[in-house]
Amino acid sequence: MIEKIKENLSNLLNKNIKIIVDIGRNKIETYEGKITKLYDNVWIFKTNNFIKSFSYKDILIKMVKIEPK
Repeated sequence: MIEKIKENLSNLLNKNIKIIVDIGRNKIETYEGKITKLYDNVWIFKTNNFIKSFSYKDILIKMVKIEPK
């Protein structure tokens, strides 16, 4: 399952996307930017203001959702 997520993210590399992050306690954050790097255990997301990293399991457990922009 993680390999499929990695493959899907590699197809989105350097493309504009929107991510929705569930940070708990019914709070959701939305970001627009690009996936800039993929590593073995994490991937890097960059917006105009900051850089965030997420693990592949965050997508698996639906903490992070990705939408094309």
